[in-house]
Amino acid sequence: MSTNQTVSTTINPPAKTKVTTLTLVIDPGTSCTKSLYLKGRRGKPKHSITSSVICPTEIAPKVEETYIKLPDDEQYYLVGDSAVQAKVQSSVRQLKSESLIPKTLGVIGQIAHEESLPNQFKLKLTLLLPMSEANDREFIQSELSKALQNFNYSGVSYQINESSLGFKPEGSGVYSFLSRTMSADTIKNQTCAYLMFGYRNTSLLLIENGRLNHRNSHSTDLGFYNYLDLVAEYSSGLYRHDIQKAIVSQAIYEVGENCQQVVRGFTSQIRIEDLIRSTNTKYQKRERAAILAAIERANGEYWQLLSRWLREMLPPLGQLDGIIYCGGSTSFIETAIQQFFRDWNGELLNTNAMSLQMLEQLSLSSIAQKKFIEQYLPIRLADAWGEFVKLANIKI
Repeated sequence: MSTNQTVSTTINPPAKTKVTTLTLVIDPGTSCTKSLYLKGRRGKPKHSITSSVICPTEIAPKVEETYIKLPDDEQYYLVGDSAVQAKVQSSVRQLKSESLIPKTLGVIGQIAHEESLPNQFKLKLTLLLPMSEANDREFIQSELSKALQNFNYSGVSYQINESSLGFKPEGSGVYSFLSRTMSADTIKNQTCAYLMFGYRNTSLLLIENGRLNHRNSHSTDLGFYNYLDLVAEYSSGLYRHDIQKAIVSQAIYEVGENCQQVVRGFTSQIRIEDLIRSTNTKYQKRERAAILAAIERANGEYWQLLSRWLREMLPPLGQLDGIIYCGGSTSFIETAIQQFFRDWNGELLNTNAMSLQMLEQLSLSSIAQKKFIEQYLPIRLADAWGEFVKLANIKI
């Protein structure tokens, strides 16, 4: 009897490792870079606020500094707090697209570090740009795709070979969000103007029958920095960054069901006390009056600039069914906006409802939410949130 036996063995192929996907929307503003992201499919939406400045340098960064390094570039790019500590100031004259690649890589690198992402992961990314820089899109997409395949963030190498990159004009996120609440018939038969009042740019997106009218959509450099410069010009010894640091924001409450306070909106103002430098009571009173006068004068002149632009760029109001205003400077001009359109019979909307829904989805702690509101982020992030909801397929 033969003792030979045939032993059958099955060798299972190694299980495929699931590659993590980072879903990310970046609004690369001049005042700061605002981002919303999601790790994987089951993660919770999070936000990230970083400095808008980068600092090119040929000197190798210190161990504690955060930077971006590309293989074919001799320079390093300090990002985040390291760029701030290098005393680099953001420039309103520099195109957003000019510094966009190292800035974007800095955001991705920081999130990858904080979320313990592997060296290789997938990326779904949408970037918001002003209408005036839309022509740079193809060049940026090509250069960014190449850079993502191999970049170094603070000593850690990342390779993102599978990426989906999208570019949208500022204001499109608000449209994308609001259109979800409209019927297809309503969208096809409406003409709406989306007004984005940002720090560097003021933009108009004209949506006709559900499509962007490129020819009649515009972007200008009449951003909020002009207002800050006017206040500084009419004050004594104040500069743009002084006034910007003195801006405080808070929630507006109303009494809801069960007599509980609920947030219905947000507002910002310049805290005068933060700008007074005199120590003598007599001089403090005089300085306070001078700053108030400067603010009042700047309010009038800045709105005059904006209203002139609106009259020139908006189509006849009778042709519009809706106007939606958004952006970080709206609190300072909201009363003027409402007065400007007072005799118009269409629907005038802001982004408060979007912002409240975003607050709920982000699930911030009470301390984090307080800081979030103090930075006026519910309004400043609304546009990015609209794009993020679409990109991450979040139910609203």
